[in-house]
Amino acid sequence: MAPIKVVLADDHALFREGLKRILSLEKDILVVGEASRGDEVGRVVERTKPDVLLLDLKMPKGDVVQTLLEVGEKEPTTKVLILTAFSEDENILNAAKGGAKGYLLKGVSSSILLQAIKTVYGGGLWVDKELSSADAFEEIAQSQAIRQKGEPESDALKNLTKREMEILRLVAEGLTNEEIGKRIFISEKTVKTHLTNIFDKLKVNNRFKAALLIMDRPGEALSAAGSGKGRTS
Repeated sequence: MAPIKVVLADDHALFREGLKRILSLEKDILVVGEASRGDEVGRVVERTKPDVLLLDLKMPKGDVVQTLLEVGEKEPTTKVLILTAFSEDENILNAAKGGAKGYLLKGVSSSILLQAIKTVYGGGLWVDKELSSADAFEEIAQSQAIRQKGEPESDALKNLTKREMEILRLVAEGLTNEEIGKRIFISEKTVKTHLTNIFDKLKVNNRFKAALLIMDRPGEALSAAGSGKGRTS
């Protein structure tokens, strides 16, 4: 079998050199390119067409989400594995939204790194389960993969009433139950009742998973401002 082609994107030359030495010991992995700045990543990926991109989260002259989108446009088959020192929830979720298939902290062992590379190369996801947003990363990454494949959204949304869809859009905006109640003039208790019904119909167990089903859905505006005023459930 041909080796897994890997590109290293990190602004620390010494760290890249260490990674190259580790990966060079593997017969089935070949480092084909490097980038030290965010604005170099897309060009290197386009030129080398790697199977896996090891990408630092924060690099000079680059935004990670924009970099991920650029990589996705230039080489959609390249799998991106984030390798970083940052473990904040916002960073993890932004990486997933940008299309990353894995998220690792730089303190991992070489054996874990190799497993992660091979897992994302094979089409799987890899994220450290000790990270607080690990489950959310997987949920978003799976949802992104479905949309990229052009697969239809869950038909379960068709089972929601107009009021339930209205509430789900507000949940996706990040509103609390109290804020939703005030927005559409119903009690917080009624909002909770609607959410229970929504979760049951969508077969999910929390508001985050429910919101994922409607986020970025074609033809569905997330904003429900001004809708449903004066109506009852």
